[in-house]
Amino acid sequence: MLTATVLAMVYVFTTFATADDLKTVQEANVREVEEVKLSIWYGQFYDRLDDRDEAVDEGNVELAKEYKRQMEKLRAQICEQDPQWERCDDD
Repeated sequence: MLTATVLAMVYVFTTFATADDLKTVQEANVREVEEVKLSIWYGQFYDRLDDRDEAVDEGNVELAKEYKRQMEKLRAQICEQDPQWERCDDD
């Protein structure tokens, strides 16, 4: 009986992750999610920039204003995460 208990405890302590291990994995996952979100925001920003330029070329001022508004929102999100981004200084 004692042997089984000792073996069970050894199994538990070697099989399951510690709280610190779980916290490290969780922090890594949060960082990865933030990097993915940032990458998506960059893509959306530059897509809106292209869309705005097309709207301006077509003379659609209202649509160009809407794209600019969307770009400003994306820029704020990006600059919060990446203040060194080249467009963070644009005002």
